[in-house]
Amino acid sequence: MAIQKKTNESLSEYRKQLIEASQKSQEDFDKTVLLLSTGALGISFAFVKDILGSQPITSANLLIAAWAAWALSAFAVLSSYFLSHKALRKAISQVDEKTIRAEIPGGCFAHATEVLNILGALLFLIGLCCMIVFSSDNLSTKGATMSDKKPPIQSPVPQPPSQPPPRPITEDYPIKEGFIPPPPPPDESPKKR
Repeated sequence: MAIQKKTNESLSEYRKQLIEASQKSQEDFDKTVLLLSTGALGISFAFVKDILGSQPITSANLLIAAWAAWALSAFAVLSSYFLSHKALRKAISQVDEKTIRAEIPGGCFAHATEVLNILGALLFLIGLCCMIVFSSDNLSTKGATMSDKKPPIQSPVPQPPSQPPPRPITEDYPIKEGFIPPPPPPDESPKKR
């Protein structure tokens, strides 16, 4: 009997640890999906503004679908946080009323929380797929238009008029009167102090 009691106690303790680990895992999952969805929204705004710039956007419906999916994903996860709290309160009430074994723990709130968590993850993935296709369409279009364009003509920076190098002084080329030779090149040797 003592062995049975120890086994039941250790199983009960193990069960508590599993429940805590499950709750922690679900919290981390929810936070991750929320972070990814909101982060993807922000990055996509920057992508459109900085990468595409004023270039015409193709497949705009995909971009809108990605934004909608990510916004709905964030809403689903936030709603699951709220309903998770409601499910826990319901489960506590069921324990207090001793109806926990006869009913689903947390009632419909627990089921809704699970559905919203799955929905949040799926919506994130749908948004990601839409954004990948959108980016691919627009970057390939941008690459095609950039390669078709001629590079812009740069106006040369005005340079002072250059002088032709002096002719060598030989008998064939006498120095004419009034000729001013160019200044000698600067001395590049180190100066003595």
